Amino acid sequence: MSRILAVAVASAFVVPSAMAEVTVYGSLRTFVEYAKISDNGTNDLTRTRLGPDGNSRLGFKGTDKLDNGLQLYWLVENRVQIGEPNAMNGFNSRDTYVGVRGNFGELQVGKQSDLGDSFPSAIAPAFTRWNANGADPYPFLVSGDSTRLNNAAKYSSPVFLGGLQALALYDFGAKTSTYNYYGYQASLIYKSPMFRLGAVYKRNDDTNVMGGTNVAGSSATGYAPTAAFAPEAFYKTYRLGGNLTPVEGVDISVLWNRYVRRASATATEVKQDSWGLGAGYKTGKHHFTTQYVKLNDRKDNGQSQSDTGAYTVIGQYKYSLSKQTSAILTLSRVKNDGQATYNLDHPSAQIGTINKGASITAIAAGIQTDF
Repeated sequence: MSRILAVAVASAFVVPSAMAEVTVYGSLRTFVEYAKISDNGTNDLTRTRLGPDGNSRLGFKGTDKLDNGLQLYWLVENRVQIGEPNAMNGFNSRDTYVGVRGNFGELQVGKQSDLGDSFPSAIAPAFTRWNANGADPYPFLVSGDSTRLNNAAKYSSPVFLGGLQALALYDFGAKTSTYNYYGYQASLIYKSPMFRLGAVYKRNDDTNVMGGTNVAGSSATGYAPTAAFAPEAFYKTYRLGGNLTPVEGVDISVLWNRYVRRASATATEVKQDSWGLGAGYKTGKHHFTTQYVKLNDRKDNGQSQSDTGAYTVIGQYKYSLSKQTSAILTLSRVKNDGQATYNLDHPSAQIGTINKGASITAIAAGIQTDF
């Protein structure tokens, strides 16, 4: 009887030869963090915690050969969290799409990251997301406009002219009797063994935020995008980046970003520039990275608003414990000008109300294992 049961159980896990293979992958990340707000007032605050959100994920992906040399590919990626769950978790919470690739390039449709979200890591790898804790340079480089679009189509061209590639994305958005929200993006990148260059343009209409939703951590002195949809509102992003690898293991990166937004036809047009420098060095099991990012003063209808900028400095050390697992130590500091209220970028890293001119310091030690 036990032999019959064993055969039955084993048979249930046999994959028919006609079925496509499915790859399961993921990354688990957790950290201990000490963070402090200091504004020389009543809002000083310190906190030590086991960080619940290191941007962990679990995904499934696969491919299928089609006629005429085409290939269908798909991906379903899900957010998971070590510790207390929150609304960002769940099935289909990250990129989830179906695509077709061939000699023409790749075309994919579904829920996917916008073209600017992966731009720093693809073009300027010294700028990386700091997954050991929530602090990263993104609030200053992009002011919270990197997001996932629920109804988007993206085209990626083949690589041509020895390293050039073009990408385009259309966000189908949403239409009602009062607004017609949609968006479009374009990117051109060039990669060679020694350097990388790239540019991104993004625009959404009838909304004043990227992706049509408010983004936590993107506010400054009352100019948070509180009205998600409105006729004749818009949001635009211009981004340039480059990276130089003079010798193996060394990366030097630079990024520049400008966003322009308007909440309605009669609202103030807000524009803000930012720029950053990054450097990385990798030798054996050791990887060091540092960044400096400066957010310039905001302009309202072309008039500069003094003391509305900020800067951040980040340093990270990563030690490879194995091919899959790394120990990570991150130090970060955000310093607001007198009229700015920027927090650490990721919502889980925000440690309290930020008064004007406050500084935030965070130290985190964590583990990341990929599979």
